[in-house]
Amino acid sequence: MGKYLDRISSPADLKKLPVAELEPLAEEIRQSILRSVSRMGGHLASNLGAVELTLALHYVFDFQRDKLLWDVGHQCYAHKILTGRKSGFELLRHAGGASGFPCPAESEYDQFAVGHAGTSIATAIGMALGEQLKAAASRRLEAPGQKDEGRGKNSPPSPAPGTSPLPATPRVVALVGDASIVNGLSFEGLNNLGLIKRQMLIVLNDNSMAIDATVGAVARYFSKFRLSHTYEDLRRTTKSILEHLPGIGRSVDEALERFKKSIRMALLPSQLFESLNIPYFGPVDGHDIESLIKIFKALGQIDHPVLLHVYTRKGKGFNPADVGPSKFHSTGPFKINGDNTVEATTRDQPQSFTDAFGASLAALAERDDRIVAITSAMCDGTGLQEFRKKFPERFYDVGIAESAAVDIAAGLAKAGMRPVVCIYSTFLQRSFDQIAQEVALQGLPVVFCVDRAGMVGSDGATHHGLMDIGYLRMLPNMVLTAPVDAIEMRQALEFALSRPQPVVVRYPKDLVPSDEAVRTASESPFELGKSVLVRRGRKAPLALVCYGSVLTEALAAAESLSSDKIAVDVINARFAAPIDEKLVHLLSRGKKLITVEDHYLSCGFGSAVLEQAAASGRNVGLIRVLGAPKSFIGHDARSAQLVEVGISADDIARTARELLADRYVRSGR
Repeated sequence: MGKYLDRISSPADLKKLPVAELEPLAEEIRQSILRSVSRMGGHLASNLGAVELTLALHYVFDFQRDKLLWDVGHQCYAHKILTGRKSGFELLRHAGGASGFPCPAESEYDQFAVGHAGTSIATAIGMALGEQLKAAASRRLEAPGQKDEGRGKNSPPSPAPGTSPLPATPRVVALVGDASIVNGLSFEGLNNLGLIKRQMLIVLNDNSMAIDATVGAVARYFSKFRLSHTYEDLRRTTKSILEHLPGIGRSVDEALERFKKSIRMALLPSQLFESLNIPYFGPVDGHDIESLIKIFKALGQIDHPVLLHVYTRKGKGFNPADVGPSKFHSTGPFKINGDNTVEATTRDQPQSFTDAFGASLAALAERDDRIVAITSAMCDGTGLQEFRKKFPERFYDVGIAESAAVDIAAGLAKAGMRPVVCIYSTFLQRSFDQIAQEVALQGLPVVFCVDRAGMVGSDGATHHGLMDIGYLRMLPNMVLTAPVDAIEMRQALEFALSRPQPVVVRYPKDLVPSDEAVRTASESPFELGKSVLVRRGRKAPLALVCYGSVLTEALAAAESLSSDKIAVDVINARFAAPIDEKLVHLLSRGKKLITVEDHYLSCGFGSAVLEQAAASGRNVGLIRVLGAPKSFIGHDARSAQLVEVGISADDIARTARELLADRYVRSGR
């Protein structure tokens, strides 16, 4: 791995190095990240920029005891390498390797499994309050007159002879990205910092980027300041902070007051945070390890919340990611050429569902100038680049603010526009209340294009879209549909944009199938609540009823069954709300049904079929439901995850044989 990295198995090893050796260590870590991501895929640019910051934090704090809360955990790669996961990092985001996000099941150094933005300040407040309450209880037990054995069990251990005493309680650090700080939950957390009467450090990692360029008024506020300051300005600010901080003869209060006077009315971000009564320090260079260590040592002693503003460069050390950080936010495998250029290792891939969506929406917007696209910091990820280029006046990126995206769409719909909200399934969960109150309750024609629905592969448990059918189909006025290929994507969008109520279009992170039978399924236009027969089996006693892209698995299962002379029908359900009544009528003819979906069994498409069958007095014993178990699914290839949860072609065929033989064994899923 490298001269220095080979010696690091834990943060304790890191602390043995002199500060002068941390810079070459940072470069070795950067190369390790680059090697793994180029082979396995992953989040590259943000991790390359956070190496020195992560090293400095681990050099000063003891995160076995202190608490490090990550915001948008995809910046944690250097943290994983430093905390005993070097070997797992070689298989990053693949089976048997480290996950791409903080994971408490992997390491005691991780507090939360976190993949959503805006969470770290509020969870850090909770942890700081917990430590604050425990410390208060311990002080009461140790009050005069109490026996020594009454010490609280959470009291710190006595220091070893000759060492400095440990802080009275574990210190708490929240690491926040500049795009996350504008999230509503972050501001709710900042508004509650007054609850904390002890140490808490917020580190604002400002790299001017979310997944795409950071947008919004607060982002412009930071940008205005960032562009007006040179590297020398950062060095001067760092020097001023170090001169004024405690540890050189001044009290904490005096140090803070002197520093605030030196920056008041000079630094824009300081005005923002000081107006919220949050002591602000910065901005400082996030790649200057020595200065960061000194600042963290000082700020770690302050007994109330403070915020340190740090500048880092996304993609640092690798020119393609430095120049194009959006492209290298989350990337598949790629080859690094000798001239430091890159090329994808997979060429001429078939079209993805995301690509098909983007092309279809842009084409439809040519014909209807009421169509507006809205996303939440995910223009590239949701396939809206072409739309943004062609119709910039009808494209809105609201930043990491999914709830605002939905309410803005509601307002647009009320004004007569046809808004299309494009958000990953896992992130759409954050806006459920707005979907229910401002869209469904009002009956407004907002189209929700739900990307990354179902299993997402290597991003794992924080990013699977396994709940959207459940939380959306319960809403009155809501129509749920799922295309199976590019043709159906266009048809589904045309259908959705023609409806007078909200419509959901759901699709996976996957390639569009090229199966001829799937294309046959696309020949009929979408009609509300109508399914399509894709394959007819002669006198088939069983129908495989599929919702969405898993139709390809059902067709493969039908082929397998036909080799054993077992005839089955294959039906493309198209809708999870409303359910096609014809599906339930099949039961009255004695036909058995197996429903298949890339979603949790609870509250999904199969559950909807069961509900309708029960309400109609049909024999629900003729129905078997295949879907994901109620558990969190780890990172792996999407194809492997389909096998893991039992919705692969082999699982479908096996279930069909068991059901037809009247010996179906309940699996507990």
